[in-house]
Amino acid sequence: MGDRDLSSEFGRLQERLAGVRRSDDNGPILTVQGVVLVSQSDEVIAGRILYLDERAPGRPQRVSDFDYDVRDLAVGGPEEAAGLLLVNLEEEVLAIP
Repeated sequence: MGDRDLSSEFGRLQERLAGVRRSDDNGPILTVQGVVLVSQSDEVIAGRILYLDERAPGRPQRVSDFDYDVRDLAVGGPEEAAGLLLVNLEEEVLAIP
């Protein structure tokens, strides 16, 4: 793992995603309410994104789980991971019937 501090990186990821709103030409898609730590080891942090599905009636709160680890999602650091997570969330919301 080297000198990387996953806890600190995860904190930056939380800050970067909190309150982000994604939209397209038809209006809002989702709004991130927060990112929470579910579990943590030396090499991976399991996280959960809490978000509003802006396309569904009543704007229900939904969750999406992810693993933040240096071999996959965290390779490019929290900034790159935030971008990837937002793309994945947007695809997830748009796939919901």
